[in-house]
Amino acid sequence: MSINLNGYHVLITGGSSGMGYEMAKTLLSHGATVIIAALNKAKLEKAYATLNSKENDVYIVQMDVTDEQSIMKVASWYREKFTHLDLLINNAGVGGNIKGLETYRHTGHFYDIPTSAFKLIFDTNVLGYFLVTKAFSPLMVEQGKGQIIYTSTSTETMTRTGMIPYGPSKSAAEAMTTVLSQELQDKGIMVNVICPGGFTRTNLATPDMIEFFKKNNMPILEPTILNKPILFLASKDAQKITGEKFIGNKFDRYLEKHQINFED
Repeated sequence: MSINLNGYHVLITGGSSGMGYEMAKTLLSHGATVIIAALNKAKLEKAYATLNSKENDVYIVQMDVTDEQSIMKVASWYREKFTHLDLLINNAGVGGNIKGLETYRHTGHFYDIPTSAFKLIFDTNVLGYFLVTKAFSPLMVEQGKGQIIYTSTSTETMTRTGMIPYGPSKSAAEAMTTVLSQELQDKGIMVNVICPGGFTRTNLATPDMIEFFKKNNMPILEPTILNKPILFLASKDAQKITGEKFIGNKFDRYLEKHQINFED
């Protein structure tokens, strides 16, 4: 069954590269209107140049998920330009690749983490998720339906040695997702989490991390790993699913377990 998303509107943060870009690309290929929001203007323009075509209805907008004024400005622009929002994908995030964590990566001592780096990760991965959802969910409440997605990581990563503050930031955001799924369900809004299920080749993966995985013959997932789960969540099959976590490399098992016949 081919998924037809004509008339379906998606806003995705951090959609200019990595898994966000791949999700935007696959949603566009099925007819959705996709608005990509990201901080880096050059990456946004590069993504637009690649994705823009007669067949694709794609827009780009610069937004800082740690800045409420920036988010509200985009939310106002969105309301002026579009009448509805079907899917909000909170995908923007930062991890161990940010400046300031170099010493921690080498020593493994949490007390070597600069407070500024810890704060940036929580501001982006937790506060940013809250602020974007706060700005755009009222439109979904008004229309009486919608789907909110948060891109997270594996449960093991949240508590694994050496994963402060990235792991705890994802854990906090997932807890918030669980609460929101309960608070928004009676308003017709579904809230779910997606994650790749393992180490993935994205901008968050540092060269030394990639080298470590290769050297130890450990699997490296590609950023397309979330394409099938996000299409499923955008489809009619998932209209009533909320409070779930979908794992990319285990997604086919999920479909089989629940006897769902879904083809992307």
